[in-house]
Amino acid sequence: MQQHLSWQETVNHALSVHTDIPSSRFLQLATVDIHGQPHCRTLVFRGFDQDKNQMYLHTDKRSEKIAQLKSNNRVETCWYFSETREQFRFKGQIECIGHLDASMEQPTSRSKQLRLAHWQNLSDALRESYGSNYSHAQPDENFTLLIVHITQVDYLRLAPLPHLRLLYSLDEQGKWQTKAGSP
Repeated sequence: MQQHLSWQETVNHALSVHTDIPSSRFLQLATVDIHGQPHCRTLVFRGFDQDKNQMYLHTDKRSEKIAQLKSNNRVETCWYFSETREQFRFKGQIECIGHLDASMEQPTSRSKQLRLAHWQNLSDALRESYGSNYSHAQPDENFTLLIVHITQVDYLRLAPLPHLRLLYSLDEQGKWQTKAGSP
């Protein structure tokens, strides 16, 4: 059987090739509403914790996706890299870390620290988009950190020919299994 790079190595390579292309930080997030209808929108990739199989995104708690995620936290993201002609589809569950309110889970100390670190990494202009009375030291109540807990990665390389498709799945022991798929 042919050995392939891990999905982490593959996505890191794509990111390094696309470093100077700002649009390469945009990916699509798909959610499902309470009626079973899919919704897809573009978000900005904010980082990985690859050791924990986590992807970070941000959103405003006033957006409709928050209600969708509260009713069904299963998501898929789709990310296409134009220069290398690679697509990554990440499946998993999403965790919303926001300002304390009755409808959200109580965040852990680590989650609070992650949310604060992401808030402090934003530009002033972006912080202001969440609320005009923002503070660098404290996240705005509308700022929500989204953590995608990745359980599957569907990788498709469109160039060079022939196409390559690899399916990565996290097994019950927390190990990644890889198998070739149909392009």
